Amino acid sequence: MDAKRPRVVIVGAGFAGMNAAQTLRDAPVDILLINQTNYHLFQALLYQVATAGLDPSDIAYPVRAIFRRQKNLRFRLTRMTGLDPQAQVVHTSTGDIPYDYLILAPGGETNYFGQESVA
Repeated sequence: MDAKRPRVVIVGAGFAGMNAAQTLRDAPVDILLINQTNYHLFQALLYQVATAGLDPSDIAYPVRAIFRRQKNLRFRLTRMTGLDPQAQVVHTSTGDIPYDYLILAPGGETNYFGQESVA
């Protein structure tokens, strides 16, 4: 990573975050992709894993393996806990991360509509 190039921090390794990282593959920037898990999960096929139609490895793939050949990207396994846009810092469970550009793609959260037993 080059200290003189702009630093892009991408929060989230779902489809949006991964697409942003891949789009910036040839850009003159250093990318730091952060996610709270070390894998990308295709949730739409979870039911097939539950019914033994697919193996878990068929719908979850390691993030580092996806970007293994992308020279301008590093991955950090951490969880975003806050943001200071004036200071251009993302607060995480493992420390603060400064950025020049920030892409927020944290994904969604399931709403169980008060039925926590469903979770």
